[in-house]
Amino acid sequence: MKRPSAPLFEKTSATVFVGLTDWPSVVEALGLVRLAPEELIRVAAVGTREDLPLLLESRQSGLGIKQISATADLNLFNCRRQFGRNRRRKVEGQFLVARTAVQYVYLLVAVAPSAFWRHGVSRLIDVCYPTVAVPFLTQSELHSTLRRAQKGAHPFGLRILELSSKKRLTTARKRFQSVREWTDAELDTVFRDAQERNEWFKSVTFGLIEHRNERWVSTEIRAALSKYGQFSCNGRIDLFNRTVISQIQEVAGKRLKFFADRERLHTRNHAAKPLQISYETEIFRSADQAKKLVEALGRFRHGTSTVLHGNPYVHLSVVDNLDYSSADVWVVAQDRILIVPQLTASAAGLKRIVNHIFEDFREGNLSEYQGQED
Repeated sequence: MKRPSAPLFEKTSATVFVGLTDWPSVVEALGLVRLAPEELIRVAAVGTREDLPLLLESRQSGLGIKQISATADLNLFNCRRQFGRNRRRKVEGQFLVARTAVQYVYLLVAVAPSAFWRHGVSRLIDVCYPTVAVPFLTQSELHSTLRRAQKGAHPFGLRILELSSKKRLTTARKRFQSVREWTDAELDTVFRDAQERNEWFKSVTFGLIEHRNERWVSTEIRAALSKYGQFSCNGRIDLFNRTVISQIQEVAGKRLKFFADRERLHTRNHAAKPLQISYETEIFRSADQAKKLVEALGRFRHGTSTVLHGNPYVHLSVVDNLDYSSADVWVVAQDRILIVPQLTASAAGLKRIVNHIFEDFREGNLSEYQGQED
């Protein structure tokens, strides 16, 4: 069968970013892109107090990237990387760095298959740690972001199609089980069931549906959102820009602001600026929970956890071995964890410690330390 000719203004992954000047023009161009097999529109929000394009350009020789063009708001790069130890493979493509209206937050955008995104763009983010940090969405933030997408999609509906999650095990020696599940369920039901099963999501894939001939049918528009602020879709970027992408920008900005400027080296009189993770119930009434927290921090990847006191209260020293951020972690109340940043404590390092507690122990409510109750 002869392939139909492309519309006059249709774009491909090789041409979609050519001649763009600002974010609205990016959204418009992505709305016209024709995706090749395995390609998706991919977006990640990152936070940094550095000028991200300048940072990437200064390291371009070691990262396999080259800047192609630049405007006041957009910088287009080409990325070419080899990866793999036994069998060397190569990825190459273009990605866009876009400044946002949220202070210190950038968007990285590509039209690409997963291999380029994973081994190209995502690898660049990892290499730039801790200067560049990704946000994390709690389970409730993930839920509220998808609710926002559902509301903004009207008159279309939204159905959950695939879930990648971690489930806490209560009887097995293994603490957690990774779960990948295919479904066709309503948004609120999925999150309610996850709470009952003591499960939290790493990523959620969903689809848009429309009412046709007195029944709901798929529009073939699919999208996925991860708790690390990464989003992908195969269309309707205009809708997702107004809902999902704008929301992950806000979360990234909020996280960076919350964790920044806490290291005692730069505070007045080296005063501590502690934060806390609080829980709705007195979970530490059971000594077993304190033990689980100690064990969880002992599994802190690329980090060191030292138990300074274990009973009747918990006191640990936690160090991020990637940038040497450190914080003391205390359990001195039955419903909260106190985290006290030390002399060196970057925003990215503190975020990584808290994120590990959320993932490997239990999610809670993050806030400034409110002081000890009597």
